[in-house]
Amino acid sequence: MSMPDLARVGALLEEVASEDMLPFWRRLAQAEVTSKATALDPGDVVTTVDLAVERRLSRGLCALLPGSAAVGEEAAHADPRLLDALGDDGWCWLIDPLDGTRNFVEGNDRFGIMVALLRASETRAAWIHLPARRQTFFAEEGAGAFLNGARFLADAAGGAEAPAGTIYTRFMPSEVGAEIEARAEGAYRPAQGAGSSCVDYPSVARGEKDFCVYYRMLPWDHAPGALIVREANGVVEHLDGTRYSATSRSQVTIVARSRGIADRIRRALSARDDG
Repeated sequence: MSMPDLARVGALLEEVASEDMLPFWRRLAQAEVTSKATALDPGDVVTTVDLAVERRLSRGLCALLPGSAAVGEEAAHADPRLLDALGDDGWCWLIDPLDGTRNFVEGNDRFGIMVALLRASETRAAWIHLPARRQTFFAEEGAGAFLNGARFLADAAGGAEAPAGTIYTRFMPSEVGAEIEARAEGAYRPAQGAGSSCVDYPSVARGEKDFCVYYRMLPWDHAPGALIVREANGVVEHLDGTRYSATSRSQVTIVARSRGIADRIRRALSARDDG
């Protein structure tokens, strides 16, 4: 089984967003939003749009690559055993049908669809479609990163000033978050987070911000963006220097637009007070 026609994947994402997502943007009824609260994320929500988009993409993507599996965020939330497919030898579609659901509900434009095509836990191709911004990011392993069909690279140059980025401590254990914040103080310039990986990862890939630091490694939140950042010559790896993969467990993880910035942030976050 070979790779599908990758252009058809991007077209499918745009079609689904146009028909099943944008008509509900800023028009959602209260009954179409449901709590998906967990102990880690008591404010989490899901909408009828998340569910409809995931169903349609699961069917459509598997039709483009017969014999492949599909793992969507909402299906995996209901049955975590579905995540076992990410490590299988066959092809697997990883789907975040509506990243930034709360942004979508609030009516801002920081939301999108994210899809990764995996084989044996390695991401071979990735898409991020931001329908309200009319942007589609795409990357294929070894072939580069693209925005609306035009290839781009992150600026690898590092300035003398502290890098600008976002450190998400929200899902870190309290003691880990406190230590990371203490070590990072003065080592970077805080940049506003988008509250959605579909916006933050492209922002790093395009050099609009220098880095992000994450902890919770839900695969649909990170696998698509990680390939796009890497193919734009960026870095996505854990604090210990190991390479991120779709099966990575939650841990401090650095997403940076260049190797130099990744190493600079790692040194700051790994510094110890020898007092």
